[in-house]
Amino acid sequence: MKLRNSLLVGFFTFGCGVTAWGIDMVLAPTPAQAYTARIDVTLDRASNEPYEAIVRRAENVARAAIQRGFDQDLLANEVSVVVVGRNGGMASPVVSVWVTRSQWQTRPDAKRWATYYRGSKALLGF
Repeated sequence: MKLRNSLLVGFFTFGCGVTAWGIDMVLAPTPAQAYTARIDVTLDRASNEPYEAIVRRAENVARAAIQRGFDQDLLANEVSVVVVGRNGGMASPVVSVWVTRSQWQTRPDAKRWATYYRGSKALLGF
């Protein structure tokens, strides 16, 4: 009788432990995998468009791409955008922007987080 009670207590304790573990596994959130969404955009030069206008267009396109990247992908905690300009047969990065979701929520300004490539003006033939 004493052995039987001992076994019942042991099974009960083990069962409660397994049940508690099972509930914990069901209720515990699964870890999210955060990552950087990478977006590449190419802009063709309009006829007689000056380089400064391409840079302004690149900033606007980057801003829209960043917002769209965060809106469409809730797991992305960072967005990286590279805007490449093309003039004839030549191409060169004009602007790149790398920003975290929290930075973008605080200040959604592509110019603030942008890197400009000064050499691209010459590479594009301006």
